[in-house]
Amino acid sequence: MNLEDDEALIYLKSIAKKRTLRANEIVFYAGEEPKNFLLLSIGEIEIYKHDVKGNEIIIGHFKSPSLVAEMATLEQIAYPATARCKSDVEIHEIALESMRAYIYKNSSPLARVLIGSLTKKIQHIESVLKYATISNASMRTASFLIDNEHQLSNLTQRQIASNIMLTPEGLSRILKRFKENGTIEVKSKKLYILNRVKLLENMVN
Repeated sequence: MNLEDDEALIYLKSIAKKRTLRANEIVFYAGEEPKNFLLLSIGEIEIYKHDVKGNEIIIGHFKSPSLVAEMATLEQIAYPATARCKSDVEIHEIALESMRAYIYKNSSPLARVLIGSLTKKIQHIESVLKYATISNASMRTASFLIDNEHQLSNLTQRQIASNIMLTPEGLSRILKRFKENGTIEVKSKKLYILNRVKLLENMVN
């Protein structure tokens, strides 16, 4: 795709603020809140995460021209990974409200429904990917329980097992150990965290 030949991209560039970065510079860090849509117009960006042991894992690349991390921006959630320039890059930052106005003006209600559906699917895939990078089953379970503490009472053990790629039997054995050391409790088949410190220890041991 050539930026100069694409009407939509030419318009987006016209309402954006240009930003240039050098190779190896960070575009954004995991956990930061998105403030603008990012249109990569020149260069390449790589996306990476760290596992619980601090190892860097490359999970994707963006080559120009491309929107970067648009799902996080649309949903107004923290970036799930860090973006680093693989080459010198040129990025156009587009204000959230300006981009939303453009989307609503130039897409049908059905397209907007599809965008919403796709962003939720991407969120789920990113969540699965996060736990897939943790090889130790106990660490993976502890990480999921900490991340989802607010909704544990609404999740069945089978749902938890599915989210972290364990068999229900494998999860049951891990939860039994957590119960025995006073980390969690189970009431009416629902999980509750009793000791976050001990649970966090399971994430690094």
